[in-house]
Amino acid sequence: MNSFQKKIILKNRLTFLFVLVFVYVLLFEFILPINKFLPKPSLLIETFPALLTDYNLLAEMTITTTIVYLSIVIGYFIVWLFSYQFSKLISKNIGLFNNLRLFRNFPAFYFAILFAFWFGSSLLAELLFASVISAFFIALSYMQIAVNVPAEFFDSGRSLGLTGKNLHKNVTWKYSLPFIFKELHRLHYYLWVLILIYEFIGSSNGFGGIYNLALSYNDLSAIIMLGIIIALLIWLGNSIIDFIEKKLVFWKV
Repeated sequence: MNSFQKKIILKNRLTFLFVLVFVYVLLFEFILPINKFLPKPSLLIETFPALLTDYNLLAEMTITTTIVYLSIVIGYFIVWLFSYQFSKLISKNIGLFNNLRLFRNFPAFYFAILFAFWFGSSLLAELLFASVISAFFIALSYMQIAVNVPAEFFDSGRSLGLTGKNLHKNVTWKYSLPFIFKELHRLHYYLWVLILIYEFIGSSNGFGGIYNLALSYNDLSAIIMLGIIIALLIWLGNSIIDFIEKKLVFWKV
């Protein structure tokens, strides 16, 4: 996708967003100011200061965002550190990858409940849970690509005198990076959902804890405003992942 196509897509999305906002303001500020579905836009604006004071938004936002992004970094580092061992393992036992994929049949919601049940509102346990999910997700993505590296890539590497870990570093790992970063976007969104569920179930800190509290207060405006803030943070996170990808992965496969 070239830059012109990206600009067209961005323009269309911004236009669509503007139309949605315009319709929302028109309907719920002037035509249907009192309803049980969405609060008035002016009420949303008034809710933001309350989120800062009554719900301790900044501190809770820091907790959730730190857990999400730190766990992605930890998961990526673990897979990078053991990628050579993973490659050797699946080359000797090609069926191992398919066996590990069985765990994808278990809904992650199930594991979130287990961790919340075992450890409650422990932030360390929450980070451990998110890091395990990240490492497992990235490892599966890596192994899926590592078993499909074209043979000619290895032949070219060997012709340059590369062997062992050097061959792995310059061929297998670099070939896998574009695919791994593509999967990081899915993991990013996946983690946000999981961590929110984890925090909500455990009535712990973070955005999930605020959601739990807002729901107990029947505070619709806070629930909607939180959704907007989280959507902006996810968009920002995706932009950061794209930026890092452009700096680290400057080749095509």
